[in-house]
Amino acid sequence: MTHALGPSGFRPSGRSVRAMVTAPHALAAQAGLDTLRSGGTAADAGVAIAAALSVLYPHMTGIGGDAFFLYYDAATRGVSAYNASGASAALADQAFYERAGASSIPAHGGLAALTVPGAVDAWLALHDRFGRLPLEKLLEPAITHARSGAPIARSFARGLFEEHELLVRDDGARPLYATQSEYAIGEPFVQPALAKTLENIAAQGRSWWYEGEAAAQVEKRARSVGSPLRATDFAAHRGFYCEPLRSRFGRRVSLTTPPNSQGIVLLLAQNVNDVTSAREELALGSAAHAHYGIEAIKLAMEDRDEWIGDPRYLKPPFEELLSDGRARVRAGDIDLYRARPERDAAAKRIASAGDTTYFACVDEAGNALSMIQSLYFHFGSCVGVPELGIVLQNRGCSFKLDEGRPTSLAPGRLPFHTLMAAMLLDDDKPALVYGTMGGEGQPQTNLQVSVRIAERGIDPQTALDAPRWRHGRTWGEHIAGVAIEARAGEACIAGLRARGHNVIVTGDWEESMGHAGAILIDRASGTLVGASDLRSDGAALGT
Repeated sequence: MTHALGPSGFRPSGRSVRAMVTAPHALAAQAGLDTLRSGGTAADAGVAIAAALSVLYPHMTGIGGDAFFLYYDAATRGVSAYNASGASAALADQAFYERAGASSIPAHGGLAALTVPGAVDAWLALHDRFGRLPLEKLLEPAITHARSGAPIARSFARGLFEEHELLVRDDGARPLYATQSEYAIGEPFVQPALAKTLENIAAQGRSWWYEGEAAAQVEKRARSVGSPLRATDFAAHRGFYCEPLRSRFGRRVSLTTPPNSQGIVLLLAQNVNDVTSAREELALGSAAHAHYGIEAIKLAMEDRDEWIGDPRYLKPPFEELLSDGRARVRAGDIDLYRARPERDAAAKRIASAGDTTYFACVDEAGNALSMIQSLYFHFGSCVGVPELGIVLQNRGCSFKLDEGRPTSLAPGRLPFHTLMAAMLLDDDKPALVYGTMGGEGQPQTNLQVSVRIAERGIDPQTALDAPRWRHGRTWGEHIAGVAIEARAGEACIAGLRARGHNVIVTGDWEESMGHAGAILIDRASGTLVGASDLRSDGAALGT
């Protein structure tokens, strides 16, 4: 019936007066909702979702990967950021790769698996500080899905098909994800080894994963494929709490995860958007509006490429970078009618899909979680550890095998991370909890979503449904360009080309544009308004 559709003509936002979750897989969202109904906090719900996604979306996330989160604690009215990204192995230096005959770090295989997985650390940190329910209960839905099987989702089926050849080549990944040539959407997928791994984490926690049997199994597999990872690297891993990066965005405060996360790109672009005197001319959906956003992102990525690395060794001048004065200078660098020439660094970047999962939770007490968890590329390095039922991430391929750069490889170094979580505050309370997967597209989609919801007052689901663009060099392209969904329309596409952009038109609902999620806390009406991306298999559910 037509009245059931949202303003965009697709589906309506979810609404609740108590609690809300959004996740890119509906069964993961259900796990989070059930946790809230059982008396859990937003942190508990987040752990349940993170674990469930590790089973339901194993091409995009898992306990072989990393995680970051922002958490608003209603009791203290404070927001904490957590960095669970894993450092490079102690053996991972340039000499190690020279001996292996590598001139750069590959995207797949043992040489790509060089950083410690931090996701489990994030779960434990979140649960220890903000959780209420037993860890065993939080991981129960994930364990059930792994042991009994869950229907293969659309995105998972695509990942299995696209990476089949890589998975077949690896002796560890083949028995996990390539025992047959094709997998059908809806076909039950059973993962008994992963179920056992999750049971051990639920029962023994850090001691089993980082200091015991799991770490030993990873080392055994790593040695067999030429990876530098060792059990001692696992034992040395410690995620850490830190202060979120913050800046003004309109009348609100915008928060994100600090470096080695790329979150600052979003704040820089929001700053430039804030100070433009041409806002009235920039109609939503127009070529002028898209052009301005693209140019703001290009400027922000120039700063990112110079300043983002391991925060223990590189200290960006945040106050200067995020100042109003600098935003005005950068806004003055934007020509409203002509695209800025690409710098060499921008031309070399690959705007990969960045296979990742973003999810958010707000509980009845007002606690709010914005969390992101990832393997980086589809199935990460495609190196499987069959005894554990996992694949190892390939986040280390963002390191460079040269000296003197923020992203140069060294032992024990945190890699540059595309992962970022976001939140907007109003009067020191969450107003919008949001984020997306999408590699380099993450700050770009977050900019588009935040402008539509927070600046223009668009309904969250309508904001997520809107056509998107993404700047960067995509696979097969020799120069950077702007990918844009065909639904943006001929006028917008032609207008961008007229301004000098190299435009690549995608399908109407391009998955690489991100699986965004958002929860708006509407204090005027006392409701939570949730949205889940139609490009994913997700849902926004309230209770």
